Amino acid sequence: MTSAVQSATFAYITNHVSDNVSVIDTTSNQVITTIDVGHRPAGVTASSDGKRVYISNPESQEISVIDTSNNTLINNIKVGDAPVGIVVSPDGGKLYIADWYLNIVSVMDTDTMKIVSEIKVGKSPSGIAISPTGDRLYVANRDDHNLMLINVETENIEAVIPVATAPFGVTAAKSSNKVFVANVRANSVSIIDLNNDNMVTNIKVGGYPYAIAHDEIRNRIFVTNQHDGTVSVISLTEEKVIKTITVGDYPEGIALHPSGKSVYVSNWFDGTVNIIDADTLEITGEIITQDGSRAFGNFFSTH
Repeated sequence: MTSAVQSATFAYITNHVSDNVSVIDTTSNQVITTIDVGHRPAGVTASSDGKRVYISNPESQEISVIDTSNNTLINNIKVGDAPVGIVVSPDGGKLYIADWYLNIVSVMDTDTMKIVSEIKVGKSPSGIAISPTGDRLYVANRDDHNLMLINVETENIEAVIPVATAPFGVTAAKSSNKVFVANVRANSVSIIDLNNDNMVTNIKVGGYPYAIAHDEIRNRIFVTNQHDGTVSVISLTEEKVIKTITVGDYPEGIALHPSGKSVYVSNWFDGTVNIIDADTLEITGEIITQDGSRAFGNFFSTH
């Protein structure tokens, strides 16, 4: 009789200054390996099957592809002028890449690792998310101050929704038709209800909000505030900030652990990751990574 292999969850943290990725085993909360990637890595996304992690490297104009079975680099793929936000489709077949300078979303076939199409968007696209069904993309255009809704099949823009000044991080809810946008220069978060004529509700948070994690179980979102070194916790029921948590210096990437029990926050200027208990909203741990930890995107992979 053979025993089933237990899967585990790992966090892939992009280190912008060190040009590498720290891999954290979230069972032990220890860095188990470091993977060299391209120059100035920023964005990250993991395939739903846990087999691959993709990294955007804006300054070397590359996407790095990591094989999670042995945590090795498969390839560095040249793409565009400045890939930043990235997201992989739910079926793992396509990678969508927001290009900061070219004002496009590049579509890469993940089997051939070739760009198969380009979608013209607004000025300085940054954050990008995809609906749980994979039929719609959400792109934040920082310098146009809006969110674009794109039909994945036709690659047509379905809607352009004005938000507040300089939207950056975008997160799509998994089981409701809501999208959350962090507006870095407005110190606010926009909550967009796609079931209600794309109604936008803006909630004030801390200084330079960057990225957002959604906790469906507790109906909350967590927002990193770069300039304040904090995370704002917003109750979606009350539509207000219910707690502000002090974390490391210049927090950027943030994600809810797949267990739903904790939230991980990467701190760019500290080279650390903080762990927040999702129930008590208290910090329960700190992990030292390397220089410039950004982790902009879905950095958890379970395999």
